[in-house]
Amino acid sequence: MPSVWLVVAGALAPPAWAHKASDAYLRVSDVAASNGQSPSGAVGLQLSLALKDVDAALELLDADGDRKLTWGEIRQATPAVAQWASAGVQWQCGDVVTPLAWRFEALEQRTDGRYIRFASALDCPAAKTLALTYRLMQGIDPTHRLLVSGELNQQPLAAALAPDGRSSSDLRTARLGDSSGVLSPQTSSTTRGGFATMLHFVTEGVHHILEGYDHLAFLLALLLPISLLQRRRSTRKDAAGFFSESPEKAHQSGIKTLLITVTSFTLGHSVTLVLAGLGWVTVSGNWVEPAIAISIGISALLNLFPVKGLQSVWLALGFGLVHGLGFSGVLVEAGVSGTLLVWALAGFNLGVEAGQLMVVALWCAVSVVLVRWSLYHTVVVRGGSVALLVLSLYWTVQRIASSG
Repeated sequence: MPSVWLVVAGALAPPAWAHKASDAYLRVSDVAASNGQSPSGAVGLQLSLALKDVDAALELLDADGDRKLTWGEIRQATPAVAQWASAGVQWQCGDVVTPLAWRFEALEQRTDGRYIRFASALDCPAAKTLALTYRLMQGIDPTHRLLVSGELNQQPLAAALAPDGRSSSDLRTARLGDSSGVLSPQTSSTTRGGFATMLHFVTEGVHHILEGYDHLAFLLALLLPISLLQRRRSTRKDAAGFFSESPEKAHQSGIKTLLITVTSFTLGHSVTLVLAGLGWVTVSGNWVEPAIAISIGISALLNLFPVKGLQSVWLALGFGLVHGLGFSGVLVEAGVSGTLLVWALAGFNLGVEAGQLMVVALWCAVSVVLVRWSLYHTVVVRGGSVALLVLSLYWTVQRIASSG
């Protein structure tokens, strides 16, 4: 039966090669008027696209097929990439759709790999509405997001857009958290703006944890050995001569262990998410991503070969600190700052917890049914741990190789 889990692990590994979801980054800034005193209505733009996303969409970067990108290959493909960006990132000034010409600016290294950065400018009078339609990676990667940050109309801007082709509301005047699903500049009411920012990033937190296959794999590794329900009453005596605990007590013990384990993981990743998000801790994804993959393998191994005295609560807390550094990459890379960052961090963390609780609730429902199966421990606990160990090895090797 464990061989079935190996097949499942192999099937799941390819689409989940990286923890970090596919992201693009757009930095928006007001362009000062010639007198330097006020915005002119012109908007400066910087767009960063992951090379792996560009290659997946256009299949033209790796010209010689050796799976290694050279500067020559990137330079040759740059005009086509700029044209692709122009078609997928469209701006509407008033009633007019304004096409942009993107110019190559630089290559940059982010936590999940190399990016190509383009720059452009949009001349739209301040009195006119300004809306954005985003389509890059549409139909290619459902996890993709455009993370927008910067300043518009001298107010901070923070947004996370899916490539669904819907136009945003007026970015200059719409309130935060309106029905369009895009965050517009912060209004004069910090409380309303901040709260709306938090609500918006709650959905992004849920999206991130549900698409974060390695976080879910680690959580599953922690939950596998926790039995919420015993199949039958034991009549065996322990070493001290006492009968084993009753099914009712074992059930309570299982729920208590579950709650403590999940809470410890939550506490751990919440701490480092906030610290890294606020910039108080700076880490490199080159070691965080492999460390997250390794944490899955260690947890799976401990399910197969338990270590006396090592409690899952400390494992969940310790590795939770590492996973929090992975979560923080979304907001850190987006460049969200100021008051909006605090609200965004709060919302994102709440979203991660909400998504996590959804997964835990689903596992509890499945576990209570499966635990009555006579082969539960062999197939589900041990077989599942073997599959998670395989995934861990796959992700670890892949991430170390990609960071080299």
